[in-house]
Amino acid sequence: MMKLIKKLLFILFGLILLLSLWLVLADRTYLVEAVRVTWLQGKGDVTIDDFRLQKTRIVKKGRPQTWKKHTDYNKVTLSPEIRQLHDSLQSLAFLVIKDGKLLQERYFREGGPDHATGLWSVTKSFTAMMMLKAIEEGHIGNVDDPLTQYLPDWPVTQDPALTLKHLGSMNTGLFWDEQAHDPLALITKLNFTSDLEAFVLEDMYAVSPPGTKQHYNSGGTQTLGLVLDRILQNTTISEYFATRFWQPLGCENHGQFLVDGQGFEKTFGGMVSTARDLSKFGQLLLNRGQWQGKQLLSEASIRQLTTKPYNNTTYTFGMWTGAFEGTPFYYLSGFLGQVCIVVPEHNLVITRLGHKATAKPHLEAVSPDVYDYIAEAIRISNDSLD
Repeated sequence: MMKLIKKLLFILFGLILLLSLWLVLADRTYLVEAVRVTWLQGKGDVTIDDFRLQKTRIVKKGRPQTWKKHTDYNKVTLSPEIRQLHDSLQSLAFLVIKDGKLLQERYFREGGPDHATGLWSVTKSFTAMMMLKAIEEGHIGNVDDPLTQYLPDWPVTQDPALTLKHLGSMNTGLFWDEQAHDPLALITKLNFTSDLEAFVLEDMYAVSPPGTKQHYNSGGTQTLGLVLDRILQNTTISEYFATRFWQPLGCENHGQFLVDGQGFEKTFGGMVSTARDLSKFGQLLLNRGQWQGKQLLSEASIRQLTTKPYNNTTYTFGMWTGAFEGTPFYYLSGFLGQVCIVVPEHNLVITRLGHKATAKPHLEAVSPDVYDYIAEAIRISNDSLD
């Protein structure tokens, strides 16, 4: 019996050794982290709570500024239809801000005013804001600068040359499959690699000229993150984001930024926030860059953030855009339905956080539940005026 046990242990050790060797030689060591965060937790995919198992850097708050409440705060009840939607999608938070004041604030399940949630690709909008702020401060020339001006070691050649604007507008011409559920896919590696800089400089490749087609690409936003990391030098991205936005906005809680093994922020989808603090970014956009009398972003930068470039159908520079019954809106959007929606015509900001989202007809489409949230917010706003 002992001989059999020793033999089995020897075989097991050999298999582990061979697996470890394959992971290293095939550049798949990130799968260890993927298994730890997902499968070993009994999950088949990433979630909004993964940050609790991963390394983060604090985005320090300053002096908190509490939201003022509307005179009709929570007086209008949610419709049965939206309640059913929140229940089926396992929502955590639903906030409606009207005229800069909290009109509706509802929490579900484990949600609450201080409950933090992984925002995923909402972070892309924050990255775009930081890029434009860096331009305003003179760290970067303009969005039309070629990427190689800031990353001379960028190895991909395209004609025309890839620019910062291409990267921020999801029009890069680089290969990407955002919806791949394959352990060997680039999106999986991006999520779990311990070296994001190496990923950006070694794993991206071109399939078409930039500026010709909108194609959602998280790797492109991480490439912008590397530009930020390089130009900021001794200041971390988290520190820059905190001092230029988080603290001036008076966010009530510390934020968190997921980082890789080298301490490089996951600018494609690593930000963690509460619903109240996220909503302040929507209000900042609605205010055309102003907050409490200070211009945190120029009006030109706000136009850049909210205008579709090239032949894009739904994506601007870092955000999504659409129309509800002819009324324009734009929004920050993350995996599993994390959204902050701005409807300028109604002076509304709408934030929803939760565990699920309604399936899109295709990747470049506006998420169907966004229209439901807008309809409910307009109804609540109109009812509060009666």
